[in-house]
Amino acid sequence: MSSGTWPAADERLVRHYRRLLLAYPGHYRRRHGTEMVTTMLEMAEPGRSRPSAGEAWHLIASGVRRRFRLPAGHPFGWAAAVLVTLVLGVFGAAAGSWLGQRTFAGLPPRADGLKLLNAAVTDPGGAFIHPVSWSGRADSLGFSVFPKAPRRGTPAWTVEEARAGLTAAGWTVTDFTIHPRPNSVTCVTDERFGPDGESCSFQSRDASLTAERDGLILSGTATDYHADESGDAFDGGVNGVLFAGRSGAYLPLIVAGGLLGALAGWLLTAALAYRIRSLPPGSGRLATAFTGTAVAVAAPPVWAVIVDAVMLGEHLTDAGPVYTLHAPFQPGPHIGGATTWFIPGCAITAVAAAAIAAGILVLGTGRRESPVATQPT
Repeated sequence: MSSGTWPAADERLVRHYRRLLLAYPGHYRRRHGTEMVTTMLEMAEPGRSRPSAGEAWHLIASGVRRRFRLPAGHPFGWAAAVLVTLVLGVFGAAAGSWLGQRTFAGLPPRADGLKLLNAAVTDPGGAFIHPVSWSGRADSLGFSVFPKAPRRGTPAWTVEEARAGLTAAGWTVTDFTIHPRPNSVTCVTDERFGPDGESCSFQSRDASLTAERDGLILSGTATDYHADESGDAFDGGVNGVLFAGRSGAYLPLIVAGGLLGALAGWLLTAALAYRIRSLPPGSGRLATAFTGTAVAVAAPPVWAVIVDAVMLGEHLTDAGPVYTLHAPFQPGPHIGGATTWFIPGCAITAVAAAAIAAGILVLGTGRRESPVATQPT
């Protein structure tokens, strides 16, 4: 558009109108932009240098509504818009989940993890810690820590000491429920352990235990520690899992990602639908075929994310590793028994098909509509 097509007006007003028309889709601006600006300049009173607030909001609102509008007479366009909106909404929620997990506390290295966990036992005799991968959940650390130097025939360590040790080390104990039952030791002669061999069975109290510190959550079971007459120890101590707690930003980021993804899906479908109309018939069908392939191949990842979202909702108040919506996109165990690379492979294939469709649309638009030059009357 050249300034020579405009009625005599302040150039600042022309620039403002041009900027406001950016709210409209490109294909609409190319066909009607000149006519719209010319009409508005003719209606503007002399000396005006910028649009009124009402005029500006009207243009922006009308442009945004136009961007959401699908081509008339194409019922399949509505179906495509709904499907693409669903897919990108789900993918956006998974992206929000990935960003949200970045706000979690980091799991400590093994050595630092052992230092944190040893606080549960005043005089630890040993500890084990190992990474754990849960289907659909964030990674965690499994652990077992136990005391040493048991006293013969009596509890060498009690579950109350676990709570006291964790509290002294700065942990906040949020759940400590003892399951009462008498501690007892029963020993019988067992020839499998030699002529004078003994086999002892122990019945010990245990307690469910949950504690928090610096964004980490310890969830497990504490058990009274026993020893038999020879001083050999039996089960006891604390065992469970250490994981990062869900941050306050996690759920809002999932919701924001889902909404932005859905919004982008609808706007993208509307824009591409108009662009497909300007393609040669062969290119248009090819772009449509790749778009359909992308949506179809994205179905398994979408379903997997939805399943994880349901599990997240059902376990919001549970003491356990957080269900993450982006977990299906990572190689590993998946809810439903899908193979390691099936869901990620489908997601990669869907993205590749969508990229090919986009390339056809960008490179194959050989018959773009030319701007309509409307002369002022």
